[in-house]
Amino acid sequence: MTDVPSVDEVQRIVAIESPVVRNLEITYCYSRLAAASATRIGEGANWCTYATWASRQAGGSIRGEDLLAALGRRLAEGRWIMHPVASLWRKLLRRGLFQRGTRLGRLTNELHTPFDAFERASDAVARGNLKVFEEIGLQFARYLEAGHPADLRPGDPPEGQRLLSQAFARYEQARVERDPKRRVELAFLANLEIGLHEQTRLQPEILEALDAASATREDLGRRALDALFPSASRWWAWARSSAAGALGVPAQAIQRASNELAREAITDALMVLSLPGRVLALSANLTDAYPDELAEPTDPELKELLARFEPVPPAADNCGARDWSDFDQRMHYIVHLFRVFHLTEQLFESPFTPSQVESLARGVIPDGEL
Repeated sequence: MTDVPSVDEVQRIVAIESPVVRNLEITYCYSRLAAASATRIGEGANWCTYATWASRQAGGSIRGEDLLAALGRRLAEGRWIMHPVASLWRKLLRRGLFQRGTRLGRLTNELHTPFDAFERASDAVARGNLKVFEEIGLQFARYLEAGHPADLRPGDPPEGQRLLSQAFARYEQARVERDPKRRVELAFLANLEIGLHEQTRLQPEILEALDAASATREDLGRRALDALFPSASRWWAWARSSAAGALGVPAQAIQRASNELAREAITDALMVLSLPGRVLALSANLTDAYPDELAEPTDPELKELLARFEPVPPAADNCGARDWSDFDQRMHYIVHLFRVFHLTEQLFESPFTPSQVESLARGVIPDGEL
């Protein structure tokens, strides 16, 4: 495995069937793309720098480990009970807990437990993780191999890729720009354009992940009926509907606590971003000062894009997102995130330890904190 991920390596990762292993490889590949892009473009973060930590955060949802975190907050026994549970969970993941092609995955799917919401959210996040990497990660690999992306479609997202084309052109401008402030502004603008494209493309998966708990609740009565009476599929429609409705009442009572836990864990997972040495609550305002180079932007196109998501003075500029499914709220936070951390060197740290990287190379889910 070379330091600079190739187009072939990106395509190999895209083809991995296990969403858990694929996410881990995507995260590590992003970190290497980020480092290689920084070597080419120069000082400061590039889009892959942030993608590394966003993908690592997404891995918690894909592996279902945010369920364990929610349980840890609820269980009065405390942290000591969670270690064996977490160890067992990781073993089940290795045996295909959320993979329907495995025996364990088929069993999980057939059980139709109240925690299906976690599986639905996991699937939505995994598909979003793959969608973005397959498109943008591939273009970064092409950029690093050939000096430019390839086969980009004209037009705006979600189908067009005009913003990606513009962004890579700005990276090249930044690479040869001698003025430090101008160079930082160009790279920051490129990051924002890729982020805008990415978030437009991810909107369906984000909505699906956040709605996972309610989607499960709606068909609980039908699932309970099918589990108790396998022949119910042959009943008359009115009888099946009535029975499903009746069973839905006690089933919902049983499920109420589980749904509350599911909604809390799913929302928590999507509203937190762990960076090196810092955990950000995406619902809270980022009060950090901007780097001097980005405190007063001068580039006209950058100022225009910032104005699209920043409030007009004298309105208060609070970037905390109350609803992560709201595109404008999400982009407002991302604008601040990219601006605040653009020159933060710690973001280039590896997301995994050397021993974890060795496990990944063998196609094995590593031990330890992921």
